[in-house]
Amino acid sequence: MFKMTDSAIESSDPTITTTMVPSAIESSDPTITTTMVPSAIEPSESQISKLLRLPTEMKVKIFTFLDGESLIATASTCKQLNTLIHGSEESWKSVCLPILLSSLPRDIPLSSAPYKSYRDLYLSLRTFAWFTPGIWHGNRDLLGSLYVSRYNHTTGHLEAHEIFCVHDRSAMLPYREWSLSPSVFVQDFQPRIERSLTPVVKFSPRTEYGKNNEIPQPRSPRGMTTTFFHAAAILPERIVYPQMNLWPPQLIPADDRTRNESPTGFRGHVLHRMDASTNLFRLRRWISFTNADSHGVIMGERVETISRLKHDLWTRDPEFPYRGVWIGDYESHGGEFVLFHQPTKNRLEAIKLTGDPNVPRAEYSFVVDDLSHTERVCDEREWPGARVVAAQGHTAALNFTNNAFSPTQLILISEDLVAHYWINLSRIKIFRRVNIEDLMRGGMGL
Repeated sequence: MFKMTDSAIESSDPTITTTMVPSAIESSDPTITTTMVPSAIEPSESQISKLLRLPTEMKVKIFTFLDGESLIATASTCKQLNTLIHGSEESWKSVCLPILLSSLPRDIPLSSAPYKSYRDLYLSLRTFAWFTPGIWHGNRDLLGSLYVSRYNHTTGHLEAHEIFCVHDRSAMLPYREWSLSPSVFVQDFQPRIERSLTPVVKFSPRTEYGKNNEIPQPRSPRGMTTTFFHAAAILPERIVYPQMNLWPPQLIPADDRTRNESPTGFRGHVLHRMDASTNLFRLRRWISFTNADSHGVIMGERVETISRLKHDLWTRDPEFPYRGVWIGDYESHGGEFVLFHQPTKNRLEAIKLTGDPNVPRAEYSFVVDDLSHTERVCDEREWPGARVVAAQGHTAALNFTNNAFSPTQLILISEDLVAHYWINLSRIKIFRRVNIEDLMRGGMGL
C-alpha cells in the first residue's frame, strides 16, 4: 500500500523498490531501496551541455569552424544557441569567406553587400552553396569548353561564364627563324582570355527549380535557350571497363564521373536532388522560335555535361611546378586550353581541355616521360639557360583519325612559360600558364 506524505507517496509493501524523485515518491519501509533522480524541470549543473557552459566568446569562436549546414543544425538544438548563432556575424562570415575571398577583386573590401548580413548572404544562396568558385570543363563535341564559376559581388549571384582564347593573328609578329636552327620557325603568341557576355549559369535568391528539376538560365544573345540540371555520379565499382563512355574520361583525374550518353537526353536522370553530384552538372540547349503556322519550334537540342576540375590540378605546388591550366598556340585552330598534369614529380601529361577537329578535347597533346633528364641547356639568344627535355607530341588527321605520337622537345623557359618544339614540323609553339585565381576574381587570367 501507498500513503501520501509531504508531496510524496510511501509504500508499505517490502517487495517494492522505488526510485526517489524530489516532489514525487517517498517510502517509509526500510526494506525499500530508493535512489535520487534530479528533477527534469530543474536540471543539475552536470546535466547542462558543456557547450552551453562555455563563455559566449568561446562558443562564437567554435562556431567559426563550422560550415553553413552544421551551423544551421546547431542553431536548431536549443533556444539559447539559436539566438546566439542568429546574431553572430563572425560565425556567418567564416561560412561565406571561401566564396568571397576567391571571387572578390583585390581592390574591393570584404563585405556582405548587396545583402544586409553574412547570414542573409548564405541563407539566400543556401540551395546552391555547393557551386563554389572554380574551373569546369565540358564535353562539347571535339572542341570541349571551359567555364569559370564565381560569386558576383555586385549582383549577389553565383555565376559561371564560358571563357575563350582570343588570338588576333593580324596583330602578330611574323614567324621568326630560330637562332639555333634557321630552318625552324618560332611563332609569337600573345593570347587574351575573354568571357561570355552573359552568364551561362546564374543562381540568385529567386532561382527556382522548374519542370523535371531543370532551372532556366539567361537566354544567350544569339537566342539560345538553356536549362541547368544536375548529374549523378556513377559509383566507382560500376566503372567496369576503361572504354566506358564517361565524363570526365579516366585520363583526367576527378572525384566524380557520370555517364556521357543517354537515349532520353538525360531526362529524369536525377530524380532527387540529394542524389546529385556537387562536381557535375548538365546544360540543355536549344533554339526556339515561333512563326505564323506554329506556336513554337525547337531545333538543335543538345546536352553538355560539365565537370569540376579538381583544385589540386590547377594549383601551384613546389613539388609539381608545371601543374596547372595553360593556353597554347595551335596555329590555324587558334589558342587552346591545356591541363598540365603531373601524376608524378618527373612525368608531365599535357591534356587538352579544349580541342580541335584533329586532336579533340580530353586527349593528350604531348607527354614528357622524365622531366629530370636534361637533353641540353639552351645557349641560344631566345631562351638562355632553359632546360630541354624529350617529349612525345600527339598528331592526328581530321576527326582524330590516324593519331600517332612523334618525338618532340619541350623547352622549360620558366614555370609559367614553355616552348614545344615539333621536330617533324620545324615549328616551335609557345604555352603560357593561365592564372585561375585571377580569372575567378574577374581578372584577365594572363
